[in-house]
Amino acid sequence: MGEEIALSMRAWTAGWDIYAPRKNLIAHQYRPGRMGLPKFWEAVGRDSHRPGLNTRLQKHVIRRIKHMVGYPGDSIETVEKEGDGIVLAEIAHYSMGKVRTAKAYLELTGIDPVKETCNVMKWCNRGELE
Repeated sequence: MGEEIALSMRAWTAGWDIYAPRKNLIAHQYRPGRMGLPKFWEAVGRDSHRPGLNTRLQKHVIRRIKHMVGYPGDSIETVEKEGDGIVLAEIAHYSMGKVRTAKAYLELTGIDPVKETCNVMKWCNRGELE
């Protein structure tokens, strides 16, 4: 859904530093899916009695994240032209911080929204930075 990049990008541009330990100390599992049980996001349509609701919402959420990251196909002009303005609701309030730039975050992480690529993130292995 993009929450990881949205949260890390907003936090980093607001001045928070990102660290990656050499050893995983904690993680989440998708065991319910492997056991045939529903995942939490599958419950949205079921619990609201609106099948497919999550799929319709997911489209807007993903587009909002792609707009925040800077995908050319999700620019303000394109989003508005295609009548998907809901994607931009409160965007200024829930967008990047003011301490660092989004461009600097993309350089740090090796994410290129134009080429749609992501390189090896050097900050994940501190030894490569020294």
